[in-house]
Amino acid sequence: MRVLLDENLPEGLVEPLRFLGHTVDSVASLRLKGLDNGRLYREVASAYDLFFTKDREFANRVSTLAEPAPVRVILTVIRQQPEAQFVAAFMASFTSTDWAIGGPVREWPSSP
Repeated sequence: MRVLLDENLPEGLVEPLRFLGHTVDSVASLRLKGLDNGRLYREVASAYDLFFTKDREFANRVSTLAEPAPVRVILTVIRQQPEAQFVAAFMASFTSTDWAIGGPVREWPSSP
């Protein structure tokens, strides 16, 4: 899968996701920090399969689009914590998630 991480997610996720065989970029590594969300979504994120963000307002806007881009926006709701713990929680949920399920916007991980 082609994965893009928003600037509000830790860079420490890049290598573990690549280790699983995914193509992974981040807004920071692409030097796009501060880019308008609409432009980021239209021009950049559409080249990816999954776009992870913690920005609820952005995810809500995408969910109202009549014709969303092919990228799936994943609203990440893992609680804020030290980076190593966040990355561990993210990766545990990532590997147990069926990414074929869901619409253009998905809140993740879902509550049990």
